[in-house]
Amino acid sequence: MEFRQLRSLVALADLGGIARVAEKLHLSPPAIHKQLKLLEAELGVQLYEKLGRRLRLTQAAEILLPYSRDLIAEHDAVIVAIEEWRGLKRGIVRVGAGPASSVYLLPELLRKYRRAFPKVDLVVETGDSVSLVEKLRNGSLDLALLVSSHSPEETTLAVEKSWEMEFVLVSNLEHIPRRCPISELKKFPFILFRKGSRMQNVIDRYFNELDFQPSVIMTLDNADAIKAIVRAGLGISLLPFWIVNADLKKGMLTMIRQRERPLFSKFDLVKRKSSYTASPIAAFIDLSRTHSFKNLCLPNR
Repeated sequence: MEFRQLRSLVALADLGGIARVAEKLHLSPPAIHKQLKLLEAELGVQLYEKLGRRLRLTQAAEILLPYSRDLIAEHDAVIVAIEEWRGLKRGIVRVGAGPASSVYLLPELLRKYRRAFPKVDLVVETGDSVSLVEKLRNGSLDLALLVSSHSPEETTLAVEKSWEMEFVLVSNLEHIPRRCPISELKKFPFILFRKGSRMQNVIDRYFNELDFQPSVIMTLDNADAIKAIVRAGLGISLLPFWIVNADLKKGMLTMIRQRERPLFSKFDLVKRKSSYTASPIAAFIDLSRTHSFKNLCLPNR
């Protein structure tokens, strides 16, 4: 039993003649006749009979008719749903981000995507990089914004877009130098990220390259928590510029310019490696590739 056969039967009930059915369905009368005969053969019943110049359905066909109408309606609804999904009139994109990026960066992308595709659902989940990567791998997230991983073992994720970001030394300590070699900061307390986090891995590599060992008094998971403690005058931190830019403008933090080269890293939009990417997700990636975040790096460097 095929949908085209049922569609011919429903049209025959409405129009009363094979020629009219053929015209409506853009087929030849012999093709319609063949479809109906195949359906009769499969069911083992006669489906129509001649009554004057018209054809009318038999009792067997009348029993089949409401089911046929329901099946065709459901079939057509599925086709419309898929076409709407392909045309980005519906769908879902699940995006993961860390606490800081979900506040400072992600809203820009979400707002732009919502304007372009208002009927696609957006789901955002925050967490640390380990949990976000695991959710990408198991399929519970489609995309994530993560600090770049330089680990060669990371083979399950594909980087779709990268943005360069700059880290700056900030403090609210009294008598802190505004510019100095980083070695002069050894006597000051540092507040940094938890060991093993992607953000701290970037910072550790930088400090190792400069042969600098800071005096770390606190480690935290959250950039805003670190910023709040630094703002309270308890130490120095090395944070992405986009996190502290507003505080620097308001005079709530002071930037220390080290004489050594500054720290640059990247922020990535990543997804699980796959041969197939759903249309709403692909559209999010395409939009991200043309997007430029503000305040990722110091201006006029």
